[in-house]
Amino acid sequence: MVWYHSTMSFLLFTIAIILIIAGHIVKSLRQKQFSDFYEDVKLPVFNEALAAGYIVNLAVPFRLGDILRAILIGRKMKNGFSFAFATVVVDRILDVIVVGFIYLGLYLINPSASDDAGRSALFYMLLALAAIAIIALVTFARRTVKKMIKAFAGIFNEKIELTLMFFFWSMITAVRDMAKRMSKRKLALLTLIMWGLYTLSYYTISLAIKSMGGEASLMYVFSYLFSSSSIDKGNLTNAYVDAVMAAYLAISAVILFVTGFTASRIQQNKSSDDNPEKTMMLLPQVHEADRRSFLENYFEGDRHAYVRGYLEANSDIQIISDYSAGSNATTLFAIKDDRTIFRKYVVGQDADKLHDQVEWIERHREKLPLPVILEEKREEGMTLYDMPAVAGASGFFEYIHTNPVERSAAIIRNVFEDLNKGLYGNADTKASQDTIEKYIDEKIIKNIKIIEDNHRWSELLRQEEVVINGRRVRGFPSLKSALKKEELKKIFAADTISDIHGDVTVENIITMPAGDNNGKPYYLIDPNTGNILDSRFIDHSKLLQSLHGGYEFLMRTERCSISGNEIRFMSGISRAYRDLYSEYRKYLKESFDEAQIKSIYYHEIADWLRLMPYKIEHDESRAAVFLAGMLLVADDIIKE
Repeated sequence: MVWYHSTMSFLLFTIAIILIIAGHIVKSLRQKQFSDFYEDVKLPVFNEALAAGYIVNLAVPFRLGDILRAILIGRKMKNGFSFAFATVVVDRILDVIVVGFIYLGLYLINPSASDDAGRSALFYMLLALAAIAIIALVTFARRTVKKMIKAFAGIFNEKIELTLMFFFWSMITAVRDMAKRMSKRKLALLTLIMWGLYTLSYYTISLAIKSMGGEASLMYVFSYLFSSSSIDKGNLTNAYVDAVMAAYLAISAVILFVTGFTASRIQQNKSSDDNPEKTMMLLPQVHEADRRSFLENYFEGDRHAYVRGYLEANSDIQIISDYSAGSNATTLFAIKDDRTIFRKYVVGQDADKLHDQVEWIERHREKLPLPVILEEKREEGMTLYDMPAVAGASGFFEYIHTNPVERSAAIIRNVFEDLNKGLYGNADTKASQDTIEKYIDEKIIKNIKIIEDNHRWSELLRQEEVVINGRRVRGFPSLKSALKKEELKKIFAADTISDIHGDVTVENIITMPAGDNNGKPYYLIDPNTGNILDSRFIDHSKLLQSLHGGYEFLMRTERCSISGNEIRFMSGISRAYRDLYSEYRKYLKESFDEAQIKSIYYHEIADWLRLMPYKIEHDESRAAVFLAGMLLVADDIIKE
C-alpha cells in the first residue's frame, strides 16, 4: 500500500508538472501574439524569459521576476525593453482579470472554504478594474493626460525622460494594436486553454499533496500562489510554504528554462537567410534626437494627423537621417528590406501636391535626369514615395564644398542646358496679365500681410533701417514699397511660360559619379508644381535663393536674437558659395538681358516671401533668421 501511494504521488506530481509547463508554453504563445504585429520573435525566447522570471519570483517578492522576463525578451527585440515590458504588463493584466474571476467562482462555490478567498477575489477584481481604467485613460487619452505623462517624464534627466516616454508610447501602441488587430477569438481561446491547463495542474498537485498525507485543495493552491496577502513575498517565503509546492514550481520553471534556452540557441545558430524575421519598428528613427522630437510631438497631444500619418509613412523602414527642409514634406534617408532609400512623404493638406510631384517626375522622365520612383503610397491625408539611394551620389551642397568651383559651375550649366532642352523649349509664350496678377497677389502681397500680422516682430517691421549681424540694410517698409503691384507687373511682363521644375535649389540637385545616370553628372529631385506663374525664371531664382541668400546655411542656424532694430545670429555663407555665386552671375549675364535678370532677382524675393508663412507657423523661434535673410537679399536687389 505504501508503494502504491508513493507511485501515485509521483505520477500525480509528474502530471501536474507537465500540465503547468504546457500552460506556460500557451502563455508564451499568447504573449508572442502581442508582439507578432511588430517582430517575429521565436517562441523559445518567450519560454526562456518566462521561466527565468518564475525562478526569480520563487525568492523575490512583488513579482519582480517580470522585469527580468522583459529584459530577456527585449534583448531579442529590435524594439527593445520598453516594448517587451509593455507586452508583459498587458499579459499580467489579463491574468489578474482571470484570477479575479476564478477566485470569485471558488468563493461562490464554497464561501466558507477560506476567509481569504473573498478578500482576494475583491482585491483582484479591483486591481483589474484599476489597471483597465488606467490603460484606457492613457491609451485613449486626449491632450491633457498626454501632457501629464510628458510632465511626469520631464522630472527626470533626458535619458530617463526619453525611456519613460517610449515606454508609455509602447504601452499605448501595443494596447491599441491588440484592440484593433488581434483576433479576439484567438486571444480568448489561448487564455481559456492556458488557464484550463493551469487549473488542472493546480488541482492535480493538490491531489498529489493529499496522496502524500498532506492537506490540500484547489483553494489551498490558489491561496499559495495568488492570495492578496502573498504578493509581497516570494513563493519560497510564502506563509503557506510547502516543500511539495516549492519543488513543483521550481522543477517546472527549470525544465521550461532549460528547454527554452536550448531551443532558442539552436534557432539562433541557424542561418536566417532562408527565413528572415519581419520587423516593424515602433519608432523607426535611428537617432535619439529624432525619437525625442516625435515623442514630444505625440505627448503634446495636438498633432493627431501628423502622428498618425508619420506612423503610416514610416512603419516599414528604419530611419538613418532626416533630410527635411523648409516645406511641409519630410524627406528621410532610410533602410527598407535591406536597401537604402530616400522616402518623401506629406501628411495633411499638401498630400495631393506630393502626388502631383510623382506624376511630374513620371511625365518628364525621358526628358531630364530624374530619380526612379520605387513605390508610391496614398492614403487619406497622406502621400509618400520612395527613391533609391544611388551608390556614390551626394548632395550638391557637399559637392560644392569638396570640389573646385569650376566643377560646381559646370554642374549648374549642365542642369540648365538640360532644362532648356527638355522643358523650356523656345519658351516664347508670354504669361498673361491675369496669371501675373494672381502670382503677385498670392505669392507676394498675401505673404507680406502674413509677415506684418506677426505681432512678435511689430517693432522690428516698423524700422526703416535694420542691423543684421552688424550690417545696415533697408528695413521692411522699404521692401514693401519696392514690391508695389503695378511695378511688379512691369518687371514680370516679359516672363514666358513653359513646363518648369519649380524648385532648383542646391539641395534638390544630386551629383553622380562620372559615367553613371546615362552619362549625366547629376539628377534633379523634388519638383514643385504649385507656382501659378510657370516661368523658367523661377528655376533660376530658386538657385539664387541658395547661392545668393545662403538658404542652406540659414537652415543650419539654431539661435537668433532681436533687440530693437538689430537681428543677431551665428551664420555665414562659405567661400565656396560666394565663389560659385560669382560664376552663376556670369552665367546669367551671358544668358539673359538686364530686364530678364531683374525679373529673376525679383522672383528670388518672392521665393523668400513664399517661405516665410511656413517658417512662422512651424519654426517661429527661428523664423527671424529667414526674415533677416530676405532683408539682406532684398537690400542687394533693390540697390541694383
